[in-house]
Amino acid sequence: MFFLFLAGLFPDVDILLGRFPVLRKLGFYHQGITHTFLAAVVFSVAVLAISGDRKLAGLSLLLYFLHILLDLFMVDHNPPIGFRPFYPFWDKLLNFPFIPPTDKSSLGGMVSRGSLRALLWETSFFTYIYITILGVKAWIGRKD
Repeated sequence: MFFLFLAGLFPDVDILLGRFPVLRKLGFYHQGITHTFLAAVVFSVAVLAISGDRKLAGLSLLLYFLHILLDLFMVDHNPPIGFRPFYPFWDKLLNFPFIPPTDKSSLGGMVSRGSLRALLWETSFFTYIYITILGVKAWIGRKD
């Protein structure tokens, strides 16, 4: 479970990597190269190669994808507005601002009222998706 939690957060490793100028030039800045669907595939293939567990790799891919999808709906105040989730295949910046922004500049900012409000939005969003999936599974598994 802890690994899956980290897999869902892995795209944000660019926040740490972006602090190094050499890595920043290579695309490691927030919502840069790690916030692409291609990076999600590479990450899950690496998980599969290391663990040999196809279920774990599939769940890692799903969580990584969901992180990127959710970031598409976050309000973005830092230029350039949006990010390129389909890079290198499509270079267009995308952003559909719906979820309030979070402050990732400090620990205090991450636990601020605004960040907690964004967390509630995210939780509500994923709870709806989870309940829908459970409903579909129940519908498919029902006996007539």
